[in-house]
Amino acid sequence: TGVFVEYQGEFGAHRLQASVRHDDNEQFGSHTTGGIGWGLAFGDNYRLTANYATGFKAPTFNDLYYPFFGKPDLRPEESKGYNLGVARYAQRYSWTLNAYETRVDDLISYDSSIFLPNNVDQARIRGVELTVDTTLAGWDLSVQLSHTDPRNRTRRNPDGTDNANFGNLLARRARDTGRFDVDRTFGRFAFGASLKGAGHRFDDAANAVRLGGYATFDLRASFALGTDWTLEARVDNAFDREYETVAWYNQPGREYGLSLRWAPVR
Repeated sequence: TGVFVEYQGEFGAHRLQASVRHDDNEQFGSHTTGGIGWGLAFGDNYRLTANYATGFKAPTFNDLYYPFFGKPDLRPEESKGYNLGVARYAQRYSWTLNAYETRVDDLISYDSSIFLPNNVDQARIRGVELTVDTTLAGWDLSVQLSHTDPRNRTRRNPDGTDNANFGNLLARRARDTGRFDVDRTFGRFAFGASLKGAGHRFDDAANAVRLGGYATFDLRASFALGTDWTLEARVDNAFDREYETVAWYNQPGREYGLSLRWAPVR
């Protein structure tokens, strides 16, 4: 059972957001979390933001009890995070830059050494994200770049011995990711493409099994059949790129999709 309340206010150039949530979990007890955020508009359409929040996440049913792959003694995650950002919103373009740090106690992560989910006693995730949107010669362009540093910060094992994985990258998390989108509308026809990529990652806590980086290319098109109806088609991973985000499990190859969407205009 969860109860949540949030406040949002605006005072001249300042914006304030505050929230609190209380969860009563039958298995893991009561937890109260919350967050506070502040924003300041200044200069020529610039905005500065700062946020702090705490979190609670219980293991899923599958994490705990999936036959042969569940771990009933998993502990819930508890976290606290900080975010500092600056942005500018202009008529022809906009950009945002955010830096963040999250510290997690008992992070739930798959442990390939025991073939089960397990808790990482202490984890720290730092990162920076940049997003740029603009319109050039009638084309809508969007770029998203992210660099993260997810580290195991557990110095001691439960038995008191030194943790050999201290300072290693957390399993199955790429440090660098990016995306480039381009879209344009020609009357009733719209066309778009996306290039998405990620750097290498490690499949295990010991950082011994390395999974290579990858890039995929997607295409999409739509045609307005009328005021309310749109025919949409897409091709994901158009070049049939083979890659893995988990060792020995290939991601989908080339995929096709066709849909008919009805969105009545009010």
